[in-house]
Amino acid sequence: MPVISVLWGLGLLTAVALSLLWNGTMAYSLTHNDLESAEITAALEAGVNRAVAGLLDARPDQRWRADGVPQSFEFGGVYMKVSIEDELGKIDLNQADVALMVSLLQSAGLVLRSAGDLADKIADWRTATPLKHLNGAKDQDYRMAGITYRPRNGPFQSVAELLLVMDMTPVLFRRIEPALTVYSGHQFVDARVAPREVLRALPGLTPDSVEAQLDARTRQLPPADRSAGDGLSSLRGRAFTIRIAFEKSNKTIKQEAAIRLTEDLDQPYWLLSWRRL
Repeated sequence: MPVISVLWGLGLLTAVALSLLWNGTMAYSLTHNDLESAEITAALEAGVNRAVAGLLDARPDQRWRADGVPQSFEFGGVYMKVSIEDELGKIDLNQADVALMVSLLQSAGLVLRSAGDLADKIADWRTATPLKHLNGAKDQDYRMAGITYRPRNGPFQSVAELLLVMDMTPVLFRRIEPALTVYSGHQFVDARVAPREVLRALPGLTPDSVEAQLDARTRQLPPADRSAGDGLSSLRGRAFTIRIAFEKSNKTIKQEAAIRLTEDLDQPYWLLSWRRL
């Protein structure tokens, strides 16, 4: 019996020791993960703040570009690429006319008839009136198609909402997503800062001229052209997409933020969206 008691005691002590060791390992792992997560968050926030500061730099020759060409930035030993896109260079889902949407859909591979039908459905999604476009779709059409939800009959709240429009496919959405926004508030786009997907949809531009225009952006531009000719006052109230990429612990971190510049020096921008890519 004494031997059994001793063995039982040793077994109990071993179990306790293993439990403490496991708990300690888990605590270390959780602490390490929390610390790494905090470092990543700090770097991402620094990247956004640096981009905003670059946009608002009073020195034209130092002002950061807003046409998607990446800038280099270092924070706390983290070296990142930061790019800014002016939302005025994108097609606003809530403002663009049907003709521009048709052109965008054609540039993504749809034939004219299919592009026209889908553009009508997009317009009907965002329109409050019960009347529909010639080849559009309203509540009854969604019901008859067996779709459990109905059109918003109001403005798109996000670009991703476009996936809910009747006949929109994930493949087509991925092709046109880079060209779209819900933040510009303008019917037309600024070709000087537009991405490739938008330029291909604009009338009068050939594939060769699109590539030539994009190539010109990657080369060093004269200081006066670095902000597409806009003064600081014209940037207030405008929306921008900021993308950040860097390596951390053998992982590639990619983040996207949509912001709108304000007139408030204490809060120079509002965060509109924040998502990991």
